[in-house]
Amino acid sequence: MPTPRAAAARTLRFRHEYRDNHPGRYSGKLHAAWIAGCSTALIGLCILQIVPGGWHWVMAPIAFVVANFGEWWLHKHTMHWRFEPLKTLWHRHTIEHHNFFTETHMAVDSTRDLRIVLLPPIAILGVALLHGLIGIALGALLDAQAGWAWLLGGITHYLVYEMLHLASHLPNYRWFASLPILSTVRRNHWIHHHQSLMPDYNLNLTVPLADWALDTTDLQRNFWGVLFNRYRMDCLKPEVQQRIPERSFGGDAPPTHTPHSG
Repeated sequence: MPTPRAAAARTLRFRHEYRDNHPGRYSGKLHAAWIAGCSTALIGLCILQIVPGGWHWVMAPIAFVVANFGEWWLHKHTMHWRFEPLKTLWHRHTIEHHNFFTETHMAVDSTRDLRIVLLPPIAILGVALLHGLIGIALGALLDAQAGWAWLLGGITHYLVYEMLHLASHLPNYRWFASLPILSTVRRNHWIHHHQSLMPDYNLNLTVPLADWALDTTDLQRNFWGVLFNRYRMDCLKPEVQQRIPERSFGGDAPPTHTPHSG
């Protein structure tokens, strides 16, 4: 196992090489604005199509939950497992993203680094197409408003995914600790970025529902304990504790802690 200094040097070397290999014109701010603008426009369009107070709204949270499990499946089985038709996705995530961001260096250095955090700009079109097709099917089976509500839930999940993933790779602003779910997601994602844990634990980037249901959370807690864990480190599964060296608690990782008893 490399020393902390060697691991940090390797990460910094990879970052330098990655930036040298992607020198073209890129604006992280425009990338983020594209995602936020397209998602917000689609969400607004969906809301305008649904009658207030109707039963159709229930399809939105159902779509969000289904997307949560879909997010988990795609992360585990395409981003951390080389499936030949999707090997570009695997390479971008496992080889590039997980070497650019490690347990010792989780934060971006500038907005240009958003290239390796946010999904490619075309992703919003793919997400909208997928949920749109499901919405069309629901419209044929039920009615059009049910389809629009499904699309609303799917696009909302995508936007939340991008926002929380971005927040997981921002510097440790003190006020992050006061936001329960955000601090939980940041800690979970830091655990996930340990090289020895990344294929197996904390595969959700949004609410850790699928991680809890499918037993890929690193914690020994019930769902509410997992959701509101924040930065606590006193409930790790034994097998996770064994695979995380104590010296990894530092650098620009989230300010994890073990609360005093009593």
